[in-house]
Amino acid sequence: MFKKIEGGTIENIQGLDCNIPPVGYGVNRLTGELVYIGVHKESHKKSEQKWKRLRLPADYSKKRLIEEQRQETDPDYINSDLQAIRNTHWNYRLCGFWFYCNGVPVYITGTHWFYLNWCSTNIGYMNYRDTDRKFFYAVRYAEEDPCSGGIVYVSRRQGGKTYMAIAWMLDMISTAVNKHGGIQSKADDDAKKVFNKLVNYFVDLPHFFKPIYDQSQGLRPKKELRFFKATIKGKKAEDLLEGDELRSFIDYGPSDSFHYDGDEKMFAYLLDEFGKPQRPNVWETWNVVKPCMNKEGKWFGKAIVTSTIEDLDVTGTGPKKMWDNSNQFEKNKNGETASGLYRIFFGAHESTFFDEFGMPMVEKGIEYYNNQRESMRDDPRGLSSIIRKNPFTVDEAFRIDGEKCLYNSMKLNDRLERLGWMKNYRTRGNLVWKDGVRDGKVIWEPSSNGRFYACWLPKDWEKECNLVAKRGSSFVPLNTNRFVIGVDPFDHNATEDSRRSDAAAYVLKKYSSMEEEYNKSFIVQYLGRPDTAHVFYEDMIKACFYFGCQVLFENNKIGIMHYFNERGYSQFLMWLPGKNNPGLAASQSSHQELAEETEIYIEENIDGVYHPELIKDWLNFNLKDTQKFDAAMAAGYALIADKRILKNNNAEKLVDINSYFRKRKISQ
Repeated sequence: MFKKIEGGTIENIQGLDCNIPPVGYGVNRLTGELVYIGVHKESHKKSEQKWKRLRLPADYSKKRLIEEQRQETDPDYINSDLQAIRNTHWNYRLCGFWFYCNGVPVYITGTHWFYLNWCSTNIGYMNYRDTDRKFFYAVRYAEEDPCSGGIVYVSRRQGGKTYMAIAWMLDMISTAVNKHGGIQSKADDDAKKVFNKLVNYFVDLPHFFKPIYDQSQGLRPKKELRFFKATIKGKKAEDLLEGDELRSFIDYGPSDSFHYDGDEKMFAYLLDEFGKPQRPNVWETWNVVKPCMNKEGKWFGKAIVTSTIEDLDVTGTGPKKMWDNSNQFEKNKNGETASGLYRIFFGAHESTFFDEFGMPMVEKGIEYYNNQRESMRDDPRGLSSIIRKNPFTVDEAFRIDGEKCLYNSMKLNDRLERLGWMKNYRTRGNLVWKDGVRDGKVIWEPSSNGRFYACWLPKDWEKECNLVAKRGSSFVPLNTNRFVIGVDPFDHNATEDSRRSDAAAYVLKKYSSMEEEYNKSFIVQYLGRPDTAHVFYEDMIKACFYFGCQVLFENNKIGIMHYFNERGYSQFLMWLPGKNNPGLAASQSSHQELAEETEIYIEENIDGVYHPELIKDWLNFNLKDTQKFDAAMAAGYALIADKRILKNNNAEKLVDINSYFRKRKISQ
């Protein structure tokens, strides 16, 4: 689905443009040939058109037995009727399947058809579900994309992730020559259970989908499913020498990160339940397995990594790293994500209830899970667990437990959830010097890869922006009563966990009784690491100039202070009362004050926060390790600046208004 198909259509699945063949056609995944496969129609009535398994005829087994008996004396004999049936099934498995669903022709990939039609689970054969269709689209896209190593799939518990993944594994290896498929899970016993499910699939397959396999350890292999001729000595071995063998195999291993280290031909890999507590560091595991499927930038193997997410305080940062580094919207110059994988997520509300045609019943899902959540409102930890196991959004999947959060996790998670449903609540862009004239005027320039995010900007740009005066060689801000900026500059040194420090800044719109819109809101966010420190410093000058306000920054990093002084913007650097230098020194007491101001702000103003990155930082914030939380620190500096200015401006005592007027004697 990665390659364009003439006459076909395109459906975007979470950032992946999946190419769908023309109606009635499929692409043979082994040859790349466009093949006519037709469109199955279960009924002429639209209301009766839905998915139905394609069973073998009732007399197939009887005719097959006769065919086998004939072949004992005539090896070339083939029953033409049976062969036509076998060819049809192979066409669907290799090329995909079209069927009418409620009057609409729907295409599913060959692997999806193989899963629905021939992979029986512990509750029988699965029904068609439209979210599964999209999942298999994404999988096929990754299979064909030379820059992708596979899919990271996060969804609700008991959503069929493992069943679909092992169907994919079996399909991949049982149609390939001299290939290896490996399975790992959260614990050794779990990997064995996954393998046993795969063996159950295989045993139930029709004979024409079963390659020759090694039965020396029984009909249900316990450790490896080997598509080799059986290793049997004596006369019986002669009976097994006919036919070709794939020389491919599927095995499973312990959860040890280094189990598959050194494997040079991993063609398919399944890492199941990567987000569960028992799992060793999943990011470390993946970086061990990845070279087994990629040599010198060429992917010759593919992976599916899947799970629900459990308590991150137990699982560590691995699951989140796995997800964050698999963003298909963020690729390097080689065209790959940081992990080499793409990520797919379906919320519980859209993947639990389906109508008779396999379409999601979203409203029913929302009502069901909201009722479940409401009953757990008095148990924050239990509520977090329920939400993570049945999330509506990715943020909910990686939700932080209330007991681990310094601030009010309920309010933070609720706001994060609300933002997940909102659209177009902020824009991305850059602040630039108008017409390229430095120190002239600053304008907002929308850009899809801009360094700033804004949820609110002044409506009357000409009157409300660039309120700056020049006095001698220095510039002076004239709008300090309305805005303030908090900045956490980046450090050129790496943090203790080897993560490079980022730069962060927030523009805080101060409270005003004259304005109700975005009062006490962080209206602009800057979060990242530009190519050079000077780019960041200049961006901060432009932000200060545009809003006509001062900036409070961590003065342990003095680069920004020197840059502002050299550019004539020293008046934009905030001096706090009683301090000998502009800015605020990082210390235990200042961090404590920052946390206290943040706590108050969250309690009173959380509904005015429009930056998910900031909320996530607050959810994870740790006073003992503030270097990891650039966003939280920058926002905290803005709050301290706002508080200090208000205190400084407050009158110490009441003054008689008459003292402001000169007294005059009234002549009579």
